[in-house]
Amino acid sequence: MNMLRVWPIVCEFGVGALLCLAGIWAGLRGGYLDLKIAEDRRFLTTLIAGYLLLLAVMCVFTFLSPHWAEGGTP
Repeated sequence: MNMLRVWPIVCEFGVGALLCLAGIWAGLRGGYLDLKIAEDRRFLTTLIAGYLLLLAVMCVFTFLSPHWAEGGTP
């Protein structure tokens, strides 16, 4: 595995996740987000699902799609 493909994902999604968690924590602590409100729960669910979907798409295009032209799997 070429680490030049891995490090951008680690930096983008690892550091991004930490910053996002800090923002969610601040929102919950400051009262901007309230988990008792359905709209806020839906917002956090959408945010987390979007993060995971984008991570999955990024991994597919980074690790799997370069091998599709060769006709094989990695």
